[in-house]
Amino acid sequence: MKPAHIIRVLPLCAVLLFTGCSGNAPEKTDTGSGNTAIEQQASKLIEPCDLITAEDAATILGEAVKPAEKSEKQVVGMKLCMYNAQSDSMEFLQVTLTQDAFMQPGGIPTASIYKSLKDNFEGMRTDVEGVGDEAFISTGGIYIMSGGYYIQIGAGNTSNETVRNRLIEAGKMAVAKLNTLK
Repeated sequence: MKPAHIIRVLPLCAVLLFTGCSGNAPEKTDTGSGNTAIEQQASKLIEPCDLITAEDAATILGEAVKPAEKSEKQVVGMKLCMYNAQSDSMEFLQVTLTQDAFMQPGGIPTASIYKSLKDNFEGMRTDVEGVGDEAFISTGGIYIMSGGYYIQIGAGNTSNETVRNRLIEAGKMAVAKLNTLK
């Protein structure tokens, strides 16, 4: 499997693994963060391709992109929008949006999924200020919690400074658009 494909699949696997090991979700989940902005539940259903459009992706990547590939996993409340470069450059931008409004009844709250991933990346993440309520960069991209929505954006190897800058730029753009859509 190509490294770019592994990066694209890693966030989905992490979310599916987390929910697969969770058993029954409790009636009320305490994330333990004490941050009500992180713990609030989002109720409006939003599409990830509305957070970053094909035009936005082309600007961020610096080249034209193919039409978005979309997928979703309602069991974890996740919708995905994937933009690949039109060239053979292997550049891509993947936007994943997890939201309570798309979650099946009794599912794990979005804030709990985010917190679990954040905790799992302890010691391997770089916290990012000024992007959503909370954000960090680690393997797989930038992970953002904003207004009860969990956004994950991937763009390649997060050890590469150019990719990290793209992720932060894309994260700020996605949060700004999210705030206009909710």
